[in-house]
Amino acid sequence: MLVATILSLGLILRPFTLSLLGVLATSTLHAQHVNFGVKAGLNASTYAGSDVPNPRFRLGPAAGLFVRLPLGQHLALQPELLYEQRGARTTSTQLFLGYDSPGILYRLRRTNRTHYVALPVLTRWHVRRFFALTGPQLSYLLGTWRRTETQVMLLGNTAGSFYDPAYPTSSTSTERGTGYYHRWELGYVVGLGYQVSSRLSAELRYAAGLTNLLQSQRGLTGYEFPQQPRNSTLEAQVSYQLGTL
Repeated sequence: MLVATILSLGLILRPFTLSLLGVLATSTLHAQHVNFGVKAGLNASTYAGSDVPNPRFRLGPAAGLFVRLPLGQHLALQPELLYEQRGARTTSTQLFLGYDSPGILYRLRRTNRTHYVALPVLTRWHVRRFFALTGPQLSYLLGTWRRTETQVMLLGNTAGSFYDPAYPTSSTSTERGTGYYHRWELGYVVGLGYQVSSRLSAELRYAAGLTNLLQSQRGLTGYEFPQQPRNSTLEAQVSYQLGTL
């Protein structure tokens, strides 16, 4: 299964790879050097969208490779290939009140963790030691993990709160799979950075998805998700130049 997924990903990314190689060849003809290196960082990710219930950040790692293609004295093209862990924590609470029966307080907490391969193609402007980055990003979802915590409480009319043994007071479940998710995501990246030395740099980025995270299920089950979240990520990264081509 893993081998088939990698082969499929390679076939889908083939046009992007060929385009990138073309840009690399053109840049090499017009520039004296092409830099390459590694990078790593930490993501603080959440979900954006008006229907997302109380989204909160969760932390995850990021790591990968970059190639920097000089296009002028203060301009360069910087394609990257990154592994990124994203996700979010959400909490929703609902209160149902009955006329002659106790009310029901229902609380749902979810922690989502998603694993992506990201291909940002960024334009890099630099002046002295400072630089800015911006450009599109194509991401592919490798896998997901979700933990759901449910709490149910029956509220008494006069005696405060109590619980009925027929109702579970709390339960926790976990699931994996990408069935409800879009595998491909189109987004963008903007950022600012500082060149610490000739090889080491640090930067802060914001990356956002332009496509919805979840698929519509109306065609399968007649139900359509009321929430259509999109990824929203703050990223802190360091880059180290390994060499020059």
